[in-house]
Amino acid sequence: MLVSVLINNYNYGEFLKECIDSVVNQSYSNIEIVVYDDGSRDDSLTLLKEYKDKITLIAKENYGKSPNINQMNAIYRAFLEAKGDIILLLDSDDYFKKDKVEKVVNVFKENPEIEIVQHLLEEVDRKGKARNSIVPILKKVGNHKDYILTNSSLSHLFVPTSGLAFKKTFLDKALPLKEDEATNLWADTRLMLLGAITTKIINLYEPLTCYRQHGNNNFGGIGDFSTHQKYLKELFEYYNKITENNNLMTIEFTEQSFLENTIFFEMIDMNEINSFFIDEANKAFEYWIWGAGEAGQSVYHALRNRKFSIIGFIDNDQKKQGQMIMGQKVHSPEDIVFSDNIKILVSPYHAYENITDELKKYALNEGKNFISPYKKKILY
Repeated sequence: MLVSVLINNYNYGEFLKECIDSVVNQSYSNIEIVVYDDGSRDDSLTLLKEYKDKITLIAKENYGKSPNINQMNAIYRAFLEAKGDIILLLDSDDYFKKDKVEKVVNVFKENPEIEIVQHLLEEVDRKGKARNSIVPILKKVGNHKDYILTNSSLSHLFVPTSGLAFKKTFLDKALPLKEDEATNLWADTRLMLLGAITTKIINLYEPLTCYRQHGNNNFGGIGDFSTHQKYLKELFEYYNKITENNNLMTIEFTEQSFLENTIFFEMIDMNEINSFFIDEANKAFEYWIWGAGEAGQSVYHALRNRKFSIIGFIDNDQKKQGQMIMGQKVHSPEDIVFSDNIKILVSPYHAYENITDELKKYALNEGKNFISPYKKKILY
């Protein structure tokens, strides 16, 4: 079975070698590599030409639109050259683990009715060093369509581009994606929303791709509160367009429904929080939530009707600091006076160990001054 790996690239020359080599050196051998370069101005083309015998190279002038639309075009143009029965997507700053293709092919062979396979990714830094984080937090869903229609939720259902694999039959129908003004919706989300409604998806809870975080990619933008709000608006609007085209029920976005359907909200352990927040001899405590992102907002929402008064959020992300989120100010750690009367709920699930190390530097003790607000059961 021939597998086509479509790599889209724009000015990521420093990562290209590791990216392409990870495909060339797969344990599965029947692979073609199609690289679309969208008018790179760095040394990308020089490096790509060194692989002329191992890849099909499409080099064009920059498409000239928003980054997400440029990527959509790159994937489609590469797809037109693909001959494989199975299509894998790969951003040029990421790279595959050695047995990724083999494992994905086996899943398709064992499940002939499936058209999409998605899997988890392992975060690495700019130099490829592991960040001890598996992403994203992915709900265990058997039938994505039924789940969405039953729960009116689109949260934690899909993975980024480099964790996606499709049968060519699906992409023949799905591509090209229609260009629009939704600048926060990338090709991965659009394809998976369509796939959830029109075909069958299998989740693999194993990281088969290394997902590089280096400051220049889209990863950081979605963490900004205003950007995330725009993303959610576009996400639900796009989904509802798909449902209308398929004569299915649309769903309405509300903050309450969204927060109560995040995987963080489902994992909150109120008994643990109540025990942690209990007054000791009427001592006055300051209650904080570390993390002002989706996880922190979910925790805050769960505590809204409780007697505990949360002072605010603490977050290392400078984009969030100073903002008002859910009526609470986001503070930097440097703004906080850390003392023995402080109690912190650490909301970022995958970053708990790193935040723990940081809090211990302020002479705070786990269990007394801070805890994870979640049930101890591992997600996957």
